[in-house]
Amino acid sequence: MKEQEQQSNAAMNKETARKFYERIANKQYDRLFELCDEKFVYYPQIHTRLEGLQAFIDHERANMDPAGDFKMKVERIAADGDFVAVYLTFEGTLLGNSWHGVPTPKKHIMIDFMTWLTFNKEGKIIEKRAKYDRYDIFQQLGVTNLPLR
Repeated sequence: MKEQEQQSNAAMNKETARKFYERIANKQYDRLFELCDEKFVYYPQIHTRLEGLQAFIDHERANMDPAGDFKMKVERIAADGDFVAVYLTFEGTLLGNSWHGVPTPKKHIMIDFMTWLTFNKEGKIIEKRAKYDRYDIFQQLGVTNLPLR
């Protein structure tokens, strides 16, 4: 692939990544199917593999919907051909009394995280890997009985 073509693909993939996160931020989960390959795979942690976009959407809803009218912002984005790295911030106030089964108070949280998106030759997202500090989230929520740290 010529360098100019790689740069063009990288620019298009960055734009698709922006749309992907914009749609999540606006809770337009059904519109993610336009941007993702039918064989989409999500790794929320290195040893956890969720197959299919619907599994990803269900996971995102479980993470984000308890925060009500959350805000998510793409802070930085970088691309190299079929790979896009995205640094994001997320903030919201948990509305319920638990998050992923752990009792929590109604409290405002702010987190940052990194994702790595892989694109297929048609410019659709085929894989997403995410890295975030779950312990930091629980710490912000005042959960003190976690065995780590």
